[in-house]
Amino acid sequence: MSNPEVKRAFDLAASLLLHHSYQLMTHYLLSYLAERDGIKNVASYEVFGDLTRAENVMIRRFPLSLQENFKDENSELLIEMLKKSYGGISQTQKQGSNWILLEVDKVHPRRAILIEGEISDDDMDFIGGMYRVYANQVALLDSKERDVLTGLPNRQTLMATLDDVLIFHKENPPGEDNKRSWLAVLDIDHFKKINDQFGHLFGDEVLIHFATLMEKNFRYSDFLFRFGGEEFVVILNNSDDEGIAYALEKFRKAVEAFEFPSGQLTVSIGFTEIISTIPPALLLESADKALYQSKEQGRNRVTSSVRVEATTEIKSGEVDLF
Repeated sequence: MSNPEVKRAFDLAASLLLHHSYQLMTHYLLSYLAERDGIKNVASYEVFGDLTRAENVMIRRFPLSLQENFKDENSELLIEMLKKSYGGISQTQKQGSNWILLEVDKVHPRRAILIEGEISDDDMDFIGGMYRVYANQVALLDSKERDVLTGLPNRQTLMATLDDVLIFHKENPPGEDNKRSWLAVLDIDHFKKINDQFGHLFGDEVLIHFATLMEKNFRYSDFLFRFGGEEFVVILNNSDDEGIAYALEKFRKAVEAFEFPSGQLTVSIGFTEIISTIPPALLLESADKALYQSKEQGRNRVTSSVRVEATTEIKSGEVDLF
């Protein structure tokens, strides 16, 4: 690379290191690469599932797309390249274009950036250096943005993800199917008694099993978080009123039926619709008020917040599921 290119590479590396979340860093990198000569398209992905069975693979694209029937036009190519990749950088010719895959496979879900364009040798050297910085930073941020005990994304990641979901819905109002996104707060009932009676090691085992139940019962298209203590949060996407009530009630029953190390447990849940004009703090407050009502009504319940304007008091009403 020439001296100007070396300087540009160092400047980019420094900029990547300044970003303190995976979402912000990735958005910045996509914008930067899109402006490079010869690059036609660039997109970033999270990849879930077993690549040996394409029908079990779910690909989430950034910028975020939450449409239920959305299928990225390059998803088949991406899966094909990932099957042959073992991390790092790979290239292929397809559909009359040159494609470059940057894969970070040491994190879950695995991350990938797919670039379409004719890239010079100097630019490939530049991308190679950039990839190493990016991959290291992804691994560091992933460990920072996840709860150490359960492995779920933590509260910090929740706020960044919620911002992305709100931006998506501002730009994409609900269609005719009226599928929307929802925010649910889940609280393990009487968790303090578990710690007091059995000790914190048993309590930790309960939290780990609870997180695993979440991963088994919710979809890849939903976002799961540990909020803190015995509280967890789910952002459920592409659901109508009946769908959200069914999904949360199904999870409530799964918890009730599961044999935890400390015995049978239950969960109280409160949820609210994610509306693009309502700030994240008010959405969390709305779901939390619904959760409080679940507890007041006797716990082991699912309660919906009845939404009103963001600047007015939020009333709560129970979902009739029983």
